[in-house]
Amino acid sequence: MNNPLERAYALLEELTPLTTDCGAVCGGRCCQVSADSEGMLLFPGEETLLSEEEGYTIRPADGGYLLTCTGTCDRTRRPLACRIFPLFPYVTEEGRVKAVYDPRGYRMCPLVRECAHVPLSRDFVRAVRRVGRILMADPACADFLRCNSREIAELNRLVGLDEQRPPIARRKP
Repeated sequence: MNNPLERAYALLEELTPLTTDCGAVCGGRCCQVSADSEGMLLFPGEETLLSEEEGYTIRPADGGYLLTCTGTCDRTRRPLACRIFPLFPYVTEEGRVKAVYDPRGYRMCPLVRECAHVPLSRDFVRAVRRVGRILMADPACADFLRCNSREIAELNRLVGLDEQRPPIARRKP
């Protein structure tokens, strides 16, 4: 499995943000097209991997392709943005990859809004960070990560989400 996207898919196959079904908390809002979401932005190359999948609509958008779905999918073939949500593998100016809350999910995801009170699964957060490192080896994905990291940094200047508790609750020393 040399394709970095397929490696990322495999890494996140069984991991989710909570140890329970987080979709039960919000009614699966991230799986619905609404005023809060126009779909999930695909990572470079995913439009080819997912183009034959049933239940998805893929359309060009600023920065790549957006995928919308019917609200139900074969979870083994869901896009990477769905697998890592509500986090994003953020690339710092120094080139380090961190798993951060994605402020673009603030309106739809209670895990983002309540991040100060709800720690995410440690294994999930670590896997998102590892996915970022895997994708940084692919030039197109690295550019995508850097571009989205700049957008996240700009949004965080407005909402201050990066000032909240990190995704994993740190143990006190």
